Parts: sequence; structure tokens; C-alpha cells
Amino acid sequence: MLKTDGNLMMKRILLFFAACWLSASSFAANVEIDRSWYLAGEPMKIEVSFEDAFIAYAELCNSNSLAAGTMVQLQGGKGSGILELPADIPSGYYVLNVYARGNKKVESKLVPVVNLLHKNQEDNIKWEKIETGDSLSYPVMLKANGESCSSFNVQRSLSSTLNVKEIEGHIVQVHIKNVCEDVTFKVHQIRPSLGIDGKQIHYFEGKMINDTTALIYTFGLQGKHPIVLSAITETGVHLPIQMMSPYAAMLPKELPCLAFHYQRNEVEKRSREMQLHQMAITPEKRETTIGEYNDATTEEVVPLPYDAKIFAKAPDQSYNLDEYRQFRALREVITEYVTEVLRSNANNMERFVVLGEDAGHDMRPAMVFMDGMPVYDLEKLQNYDSRRVHYINIYYGEYTFGNAIYKGIVSFVSRSGRLTNYPTEPNTQYLVYEFPK
Repeated sequence: MLKTDGNLMMKRILLFFAACWLSASSFAANVEIDRSWYLAGEPMKIEVSFEDAFIAYAELCNSNSLAAGTMVQLQGGKGSGILELPADIPSGYYVLNVYARGNKKVESKLVPVVNLLHKNQEDNIKWEKIETGDSLSYPVMLKANGESCSSFNVQRSLSSTLNVKEIEGHIVQVHIKNVCEDVTFKVHQIRPSLGIDGKQIHYFEGKMINDTTALIYTFGLQGKHPIVLSAITETGVHLPIQMMSPYAAMLPKELPCLAFHYQRNEVEKRSREMQLHQMAITPEKRETTIGEYNDATTEEVVPLPYDAKIFAKAPDQSYNLDEYRQFRALREVITEYVTEVLRSNANNMERFVVLGEDAGHDMRPAMVFMDGMPVYDLEKLQNYDSRRVHYINIYYGEYTFGNAIYKGIVSFVSRSGRLTNYPTEPNTQYLVYEFPK
């Protein structure tokens, strides 16, 4: 009898701890916002708690599209961020979804958004003016029959590509058109990559997960940077590549109608503040245009300052071209001064070989960069105006990028750090991308 009571007690203890664990797990993710309703064009401040995650994603959707999104880097499972609401979105309820890659938990909130400046045929709002002068505006959810309701279910699901957990940094997803001139390339024949355009080398090769989609694992990057995306085949063909949205875009099937009880003075005051905010961020918004890379869209993105180190290693040889006689083309500079680099040909493709102290007869090619962008067409590089180049840095040793091993690195750094007038590769995408802060 005593033994039976002891077993029963042990089971109760185990059940108690299991209940505590389940209770704690239910609060493993949480999101808080700073207002009960928003004007289109206002910033939304988000506080996120997400257990066992490095980056949280916040997206605002209605039934038709993704309206806005932001990424929040987490420290100890907590972080905060700003989600800028577009000034032209329709009035109505939106769903704010917050999630992390590799985590099935999705936190959702219904968010009322009111647009005073733009009427839209997609508006789903009923206006109710409050006559009492000191009352605050407030939203109410309405069912299809016009009755008020207090809750609404949101259906959520993450795609398979978002099930890959982010541990060290942000994962960039890209789409590649794997057909060129009637030739179809397979997973093992394509090398996708991402480089940061600037006076440092931050270069990442991606992993193909099928014939047209790749994931590029990055680390050590925060904020906005001009980036270069490329996809090259083992035969030297550049395939069209395009950045994919980092957001899941979990659109609700339907949303309740927004009954907005507004106090005029309060709404007008916030509208004036919103318009001043929009004026302040207009240059910042312009530079984040996806799919463009020109002086108009990237004027305010400052390239990373010059740092010759790669993987904390200084160059074994460095040439400051201000200290040498100027030539018109880089070809002449390399021939006259850069004795550590040998030009060779293999399979009708020219390549650089770094003749380091331990090189011997090792003729494996070196990896070549121009302002952080990988260079495959050495003919274009050597014809480039050398007066635009400030440094040539040579690194000895072996370097692994993706599945390829290179013997040495040759890095060219221009005076602007922005590929000024450089004849870039075909089908390469240049854009400004904001990494989680």
C-alpha cells in the first residue's frame, strides 16, 4: 500500500512539472505594440519575445497582400523594432504576424489602421464620430452582419523554406532562373552568391535547395548595405537571380470590418505628426527600393569603410596605387607591379594564380574581388581604368567559399567603394538590402 502511494505521489509530481513546462512553453513567444490603432504612414513600435531564436520577423497583412514587414534581431530572446506603415494602404483591420525561422510558433494580433489622406476601394471601415470632446478614438470589430465581436481567428502557416533555423545570422532567400539558351542547369551546377559592395570583403555562397531556389547564410551584418547577387554555373554562364521576400506573407482569408469611433482633435493631431514623420523618412525610403541599384536609389547608403582584413587576416601584400606610376588600364598595373599574381588559361578561361611563399607549383585559381563583388570575367577587370582603383591586396593560403577551394585572394578596392563605372556581370542583381539590426 505504501509503495502504491509512493508511485502515485511520483506521478503527481511528474504531472505537476509537465504542466509547468507546458505553461512556460505557451508563453515562449510574445509581441506587444505601442498603440491601440494606427494611422497609415505612422511607425509601429514592436516589442518581441521569442524563445530560442536569433531573428524575429514581423509582417503586417490584410486579405490581399503583405503591407509591410521588418526584421528584429534578438538578444536573449528579446528585441524591439520599428515597422513603417505605408502611407497609401487601405483603412481596415490588418493582421500582425510575428515568427522566427525554424519555429512553428506564430504570434498574431489584429491591428486597426486608418487612412485619412487616401480613399481606397479596398477600405473596410465604418466611421463613427465621438461628440464628447475629451474622449479618445477607439476601434471596434464588426461581423459581416454589422454586429460587434471581440475576437477573430487567423489561419497561419509557414512555408518549408522558413523552417530553416537562423543561428548565426540572417538567411537570404533567392530565386534563380535555371534555363539559359535552351540549356537547363541542375542544383549541383549552380553557384549562388551574395557580396557586400564596399571597401571590405563580405562574401557568402549559397546552398541550392532545389533547381531554382537557394538559401544564402550570412553573418556579421546589420542595417542597410548595397549588395550584389549572382548565380554562375560551372561552365561560366551567369543566370538571372532575384531576391525573394524574407516574409511568409500569411494572408488571412477574411477580416472583420473596422468600426472606428474617432475624436476629431486627436485624429487631426496625429495626422500632422504622421505627415512630418513621412517627410523625415522620405530619403531613407527611397534608398530601400528593391531591384534597383543606381546613384538615385543608393545615394545615402555609405559604403563600409576601408578594412583590408579578411577573416581577421591582413593582406600578405598590399599595393597603394597612389605610390606608383599611373597607367590607363589595370592590365598594365598588374604586369608592372603585382609580381605575386600570374595570369594563366584553363578551358579557354583566363584566371589569376597567386604565387605565395608556399605556392610551389600549385596552379589552382585565386578568388578575385572588386569592391567586394566576385569577378569572373578577368578581361573586363583588366581593361578597367586603374586610376579609379586605390588598393590591390593579395592574400596567401587556401580559402573555401561554398564547395570551392581557392589558392589565394586578389582584392581590388576602388576609390569610391561603389563599383563606379565598372562593367558589371550580366544577370547580376544590385540592390540595397536591410539586414536585421
